[in-house]
Amino acid sequence: MSHNRRLAVYLRRPVAAETEPRQNSVLGRADSLRQQGLVDSVDVTYWHRLSTGLDPHETSAIEAMEQWADERGCSLVPAFDRHDRHSAFLGDDSVVTLPVACVACWEGDDLVGVYPHTGPCGHCTVADGLDRVEAAVRSGEGLYTGSQR
Repeated sequence: MSHNRRLAVYLRRPVAAETEPRQNSVLGRADSLRQQGLVDSVDVTYWHRLSTGLDPHETSAIEAMEQWADERGCSLVPAFDRHDRHSAFLGDDSVVTLPVACVACWEGDDLVGVYPHTGPCGHCTVADGLDRVEAAVRSGEGLYTGSQR
């Protein structure tokens, strides 16, 4: 495939046992798209509940997703909620609450979709995003780049 289409799947660990089937469904669907040749690769990253900004790869990924949303008039909140906190031991800092599951869609070096997000047409879930990726690639449109369903 010449387009270098890839999905980056981000999953929170640890999660409640009831949440694992939902995460497994996301992994299964993403891998199915790879097996069908609709995307070239699927990268899986596990992250914790909060991002403190100490992991440069995690910070870079979050910033790229936030930039994608800003450029399209979308919001990643509440999935990526930024807030300040205070600890008597650690002092003040800013953290990002990370979602249980997130999928970022890449075409070459371009980030072309982040799920979940809220855009002009409402909320778009991870499942909505995977549906849209599959439909768009099958129809020859390439990976979905929009901010709506």
